[in-house]
Amino acid sequence: MSSSDAFPATADPLAGVGPGSFPGLRRPFRSLWWLVKTALGAACVVLVLAIMAAIPGLNILTLGYLIQAQKQVAVSGRFRDGFPLLKIAPRLGILALFTLLFGLLLRWQATRLSDALVLLGPQHPQTQQLQFLVVLLKWLIAAHLLAAVLNGSTFACFLRPIRNIRRLLAWRHYEKRQEVRAVLQALLTVLSPWQHFVTGLRGFFGAVVWLLLPTSLLVSYAAPDRTRPIFGVLSFLGGLLLIPVLAWLPWLQVQQAVQGRFMAIFSVGVVRRAIRSTPLTWMLATILLYVLTFPLYLAKIRLLPQDSQLVLTPVFVLFTYPARLITAWAWHRGSQVPAPTTRWLHLPARLIMFPLLGLYSFFLLLTASISELGRNAPFENQAFLGPVPYAQWRRSDSGSNPSATGKTQQDDNNQAQPERSDGKQQPEQPGPAVKDTVGQP
Repeated sequence: MSSSDAFPATADPLAGVGPGSFPGLRRPFRSLWWLVKTALGAACVVLVLAIMAAIPGLNILTLGYLIQAQKQVAVSGRFRDGFPLLKIAPRLGILALFTLLFGLLLRWQATRLSDALVLLGPQHPQTQQLQFLVVLLKWLIAAHLLAAVLNGSTFACFLRPIRNIRRLLAWRHYEKRQEVRAVLQALLTVLSPWQHFVTGLRGFFGAVVWLLLPTSLLVSYAAPDRTRPIFGVLSFLGGLLLIPVLAWLPWLQVQQAVQGRFMAIFSVGVVRRAIRSTPLTWMLATILLYVLTFPLYLAKIRLLPQDSQLVLTPVFVLFTYPARLITAWAWHRGSQVPAPTTRWLHLPARLIMFPLLGLYSFFLLLTASISELGRNAPFENQAFLGPVPYAQWRRSDSGSNPSATGKTQQDDNNQAQPERSDGKQQPEQPGPAVKDTVGQP
């Protein structure tokens, strides 16, 4: 294969990067390989999004990628357009696979070196040979992985290191550099980190503006020291205000992504007309959205340690991603129908959704009592804000729940109080006993 085959010069520089179209049932082996590449790439996309979601700051980037996927589906109405990263996902999957394999090889040599250090000592010739071998293997694996990535991260690139060197030497030609530059530009266009970050930031703050007031009123009665009737009335008012927010905000967030303006999230009239056009689609999409994100609240009942948060974030992404795509598809259906339906169709949908959204609001109030996050739990709405509980970042090993912290301090004070009381009430210790004398009364 010539050196120009690393990045084929086509109209789309990334045409040979993605899985491409399905080969068909008449080509079973190619179809099986296509399924393997697609599944491996999709798993890598979920893993990358989960890793970014678990890092403060990069979680906004994850939210931006999810909203961008919604935008693609809302514009075209096709679910397959909701996976923009799948175009480069197979290469990510192949890179992750071979990185794991070479890492296992390096781990095996490091284990042999560790055993030799214990059994033979650091001055033994065999131990020194193993040390040199481990250092050499580190540099060779790093150089080989880098060369394979620069040459396209195909399956063959990780198995043919000599060809990788020849292709890198071919970069001295101007035509080759132009092909590589075109591929890098297309790759940056697909990733667009700054654009996705701005999109996620816009969607995050737009949802916060809608959710802040009703959720703050909702948790008024959740604090232990707020048991007066006025706080119950405020919580009930917050629950009522939250019902229209839960009904409109999913479509408002999609509308903001499509128009690319922050103020588009407040265009309630446009969304209400779209809902009246397709009430059944809106009802089914809204129910699926909250049903798919409902299990995410169960993970807040008992929080895992902070270092094991990466175990949960892939699950959060897997539940959030399809829920957002279904919402975007429903928005597309509503925006394509120009005239609203009859009142006899959208009125029963409203009558059905009102109590269901009310139950969901009551469940959000209940999470403040059953979750370790306390009153922070209702504010972390994964259907709009992101796929991870943000308050876990502030959680230390002893827990970040204010009520739990106060209880711990109270227990410490209760344990210290008997010691102080014992110090105050304990009588002086008597001195050495004096022998009784004979005849002493």
